Amino acid sequence: MATFNRTSKRGAGAVSAAQGTGGVEPVGRVRRSQLITTYGIGAIVDLEKGSYMPMGLEDWERVTRLPSLSIGEDRLQVLLGVDHFRLAPIAVELKPTRQVDPEHAVPVVRFPRWHQCPQCLRIGQEGTPFELAANGSELECRAHSKPVLTTPVRFVIACTKGHIDDFPWEWWAHRHKGSCDRPTLELRSEARSAALADLYVRCKNCGAKEYLGDAFRPEAMTGHSCRGSRPWLHDRQEGCDAAPRVIQRGASNVHFPVVASALSIPPASEAAFQVITDQWLSLGALPEEAVIPALIGIAESLGVEQTALLIAYREKKKMLEDPSERTEIDSRREEYEALSRDRDDAVFAGVMPQFCNRVEAAPDSLSKWFDIIGAVSRLREVRALAGFTRVEPYPVSPERMRDALAKGAIAPISKTPRNWLPAAEIRGEGIFLRFRTDAIDDWVKANPGLTERVAALDHRSAAVASERGREREYPITARLLLVHSFAHALIRTISVDCGYSSSSLRERLYVCEGDGTLGPMNGVLIYTGSPDSEGSLGGLVRLADRAQLTRVVMRAIRSARWCGSDPVCLETEPEQSGERVSGAACHCCLLVPETACEKFNRELDRTMLVGSAPVAGLVQWSGFFADAARE
Repeated sequence: MATFNRTSKRGAGAVSAAQGTGGVEPVGRVRRSQLITTYGIGAIVDLEKGSYMPMGLEDWERVTRLPSLSIGEDRLQVLLGVDHFRLAPIAVELKPTRQVDPEHAVPVVRFPRWHQCPQCLRIGQEGTPFELAANGSELECRAHSKPVLTTPVRFVIACTKGHIDDFPWEWWAHRHKGSCDRPTLELRSEARSAALADLYVRCKNCGAKEYLGDAFRPEAMTGHSCRGSRPWLHDRQEGCDAAPRVIQRGASNVHFPVVASALSIPPASEAAFQVITDQWLSLGALPEEAVIPALIGIAESLGVEQTALLIAYREKKKMLEDPSERTEIDSRREEYEALSRDRDDAVFAGVMPQFCNRVEAAPDSLSKWFDIIGAVSRLREVRALAGFTRVEPYPVSPERMRDALAKGAIAPISKTPRNWLPAAEIRGEGIFLRFRTDAIDDWVKANPGLTERVAALDHRSAAVASERGREREYPITARLLLVHSFAHALIRTISVDCGYSSSSLRERLYVCEGDGTLGPMNGVLIYTGSPDSEGSLGGLVRLADRAQLTRVVMRAIRSARWCGSDPVCLETEPEQSGERVSGAACHCCLLVPETACEKFNRELDRTMLVGSAPVAGLVQWSGFFADAARE
């Protein structure tokens, strides 16, 4: 578990008074992997002792002891332009106090700063009128016979450039009555209902009163500009022209992490390569003439042959020094090819390989749709946090993340670029299904109506990108809609039929149309999306058994025939999908937890699987699995 350590309002590095005893009292704990996604830098985290925000990388370097937590994934490092990744620190308890070493904790700052007393309903900040409690973490109201712990307010404001600030309570309360010299605010409710319209803020000093019923309207903050506040970096960006929006403190649109990931595949997954990676900080700095003696010394200490280490060293050096510009499609194609082949490397120097895959032809009952089934009994994924957005997500490929940061489309996690990024290792297993390319091509040619449907979704995708002022990275195609929709149907079936929680599974899509030299990709990997033990004990690999897989796939296809929202769902037109850029897809049929989906539950269409709705006068098309869906 990763531990959070509160910084003071004076700036980074200052911790609670408990540090004088050699440790600090943590404000809460989360899983290490959550610091890359849900509770990453810039997010609002509700902890045992209040609401806090993890700080930026400069504070991590200043406060925590991180160099020993370095990990590598060369292909992802090249894409993101960094030297290495670092894991979040794990708490180290100091006995007998059970406090934690501050050098093994993630620094956080209190946010939102405004709190409310649950007894007198007064709202304010530390020092006006609330005071820091004895534990150095919580705030308390001392206007009572016995101090009362306060709670963070529910609302904050944020803009699409990643800035976030406290809700302007004083401005809101006096926006129609004028300013007040000494505002004393309280947040009350009419108690008629739980509706937001019954909630109001009142100034006890001048009597100004304003309801919060229309606070979430886009025009509500007219007259109050964004101040460019970045609490996770202790600074402000002047001149922000984005309009601030009111959002709930715990809403999902407060923080959309921008995460890049890659699988460890040969040669990087081989045991000898791992030995070289562990020694790379010293090996990479050596002159070429000193490398061979160093490798001989390492080989002798491990009791292995030096040849394998030399080959791994050259492979790693070539990978890092390759002058060609890599893209995510290149990286995905390498994974696609690795997942399409058998691989079972031997243990080397006591180190276990990180990739093991068993491939076989699809069973006869599925061979008309798939040609290869892979059982990935051992895999490693590295996920790195490069930035985040607020209000709405910003899909971007890893090689373009640095440009997006420079343009301000993504909020940074450090004031200046660093040579590392925070990351998490996901180890588990999965099943890989590769569609038959000829079957998809024949299906598209045989259904002219399908082309119109895809074109409408592609047009909607282009319109959404234009509205958001960004350039699309790929078009919407029938291949993408088919593979993505099938992946969701399979995840839902595995969850219901096999006992996995859908949040513990994750998809990894391999889709592209190909070019003159390289053919298309059409495959999907369903794997354990969590670093814990769930699903990592052979359960997914067992589903790759021919009989088991046939049963699960057929059930997924047949389940897609109907939806609890039909006929409305099946008859959904692309123009009605809004920002989802989807056809027939809803919570009753295809949507999965966003942690399981690479595309934020967008670009889905169930009609790709089962065919269009039988509506008179409209163009019809058959689904890719239409024959099986009718059985």
